[in-house]
Amino acid sequence: MPRRDRADPFVDPSTEAMLAEHERVSALYLYNSEIGEKRVSLYLTLISVGTAVFLGLAQFGIDRELVLWSATAYLAMVALVGTLTFERLVERRVRSTQYLRAINRIHCYFVNRDPELLQYYAWPANDNVPSFLGHTGVLSGLRDVVALLNSLSTGAMLAAAGVAIAGLVHLLVDVIIAGLAAVVVWFVQQGYENRKLAQAEQAFERFVHFPRERETDGVAELDRNVCA
Repeated sequence: MPRRDRADPFVDPSTEAMLAEHERVSALYLYNSEIGEKRVSLYLTLISVGTAVFLGLAQFGIDRELVLWSATAYLAMVALVGTLTFERLVERRVRSTQYLRAINRIHCYFVNRDPELLQYYAWPANDNVPSFLGHTGVLSGLRDVVALLNSLSTGAMLAAAGVAIAGLVHLLVDVIIAGLAAVVVWFVQQGYENRKLAQAEQAFERFVHFPRERETDGVAELDRNVCA
């Protein structure tokens, strides 16, 4: 039952509002995480099913050129879906950071009322934490997995197309081109991610009201009203 439907009459309205907002933002954070994981799961399922199908076709002695062109089209589709998935994961990172900052802002409210609470929170009670640019295990891990698969599928697509066009005569050249393409795609994705996260860090700076202490020449300096 949502907190707004079970408000405690003995809690002051401001605290009750903060608790309700904490519950709402936490639910949004969990929903955002689940959606991202489902997208990755569907992407991995697409790769697994397609790989199994083409391995099966190869066993039946179907015309090699037909299989290669079909594989090229399939890998192009995988690369497209993977690109969209990667973009959504970057957006998920931005939204997740927004939600975590909102939760920390609510924690700041309670820390101002009772400083002893600070030692019980997993995160500092400051709304510029965590950073949009920081890497956390699960969030960055999923993006890196998708980026790697996108790179490999793009390289494999070019290699399959090259073999379909010229056969095995220029196989080494095809492999080199595929490898270079995979590396380029990897760095393009990393550059896109870093740029989007840097833009988000800058765009949401104006919403920060309780920033964390920052070190200046070894001395802690407060930006504005800081809870901890």
